[in-house]
Amino acid sequence: MNSEEVIHCPVCQGTQFREPLTCTDHTATKEVFHVKHCTQCSLGITSPRPLLQFASRYYESDKYISHGAKTIGTLDSIYLIIRHLTVRWKFRLVRPYLRTGALLDYGCGTGSFLEAAKKSQSRVQGVEPAPAARMKVASDIPVVATLEELPPQKFDVITLWHVLEHVYPLRETLRSLKEKLNEHGAIFIAVPNRQSPDAQHYNANWAAYDVPRHLWHFTKQSMATFLRQEGLRVVKILPMKLDAYYVGLLSERNAHPGSPGFVRMLRATWVAFRSNLAARRETNYSSLIYVVQK
Repeated sequence: MNSEEVIHCPVCQGTQFREPLTCTDHTATKEVFHVKHCTQCSLGITSPRPLLQFASRYYESDKYISHGAKTIGTLDSIYLIIRHLTVRWKFRLVRPYLRTGALLDYGCGTGSFLEAAKKSQSRVQGVEPAPAARMKVASDIPVVATLEELPPQKFDVITLWHVLEHVYPLRETLRSLKEKLNEHGAIFIAVPNRQSPDAQHYNANWAAYDVPRHLWHFTKQSMATFLRQEGLRVVKILPMKLDAYYVGLLSERNAHPGSPGFVRMLRATWVAFRSNLAARRETNYSSLIYVVQK
């Protein structure tokens, strides 16, 4: 048996779920997975999900560009352009909290964010479980595979850029990160928002479901509940507006694989524009950054 059912919601321990969405792994295997939604706290859960020891095979694809450094197509090029544009923007967000300059990026991938931070004289540290991605991190940036391997220090800022949705031991990981945080430090958690207008538009074809790599599918309600339970308070919720455009392109490919590329691009751009416009009322964007403190 290579999979397991998630019986209890990890946020509220609820056992009642709405009828699940049926989503396809468009990145690696074309396997079908289910996303069920907790009726109590609204967290989405991929279930059944691969057992942890079998999870790595779902990242072993040329399409999984966040662990790679090369592009194989137009969408990969767009992803790398967006990553380049947002790296400095992300650092400007975290810089006010860098009192001593100590920054930890959990799930740092190939280290692009840490490279930008290091150029600004920050003392950086990365954690990246994937060996292939870890090998691509610049040699002058310290990176380890697990939290347990970190040196005995605390950090002003801890970042998780689209990482928490991948983490199996959800609560244990957040607690360990909280212990690594300085008294007045901040954790930046960026995750997709399954209640965004573009998520509602694409439904099961919304690319940010990204099953089975994404185990948890957060809403503002479920994230606020989870953080509060762990003794963390939300200081700010910030939008990642460019995500709607990139996720839209991937979602169009999922929904209309036979359509010409320029048609999919036009449709994705229109959906993303409308999504961002509608999201302004309640900060309900395609992806959100939660800035949290003790």
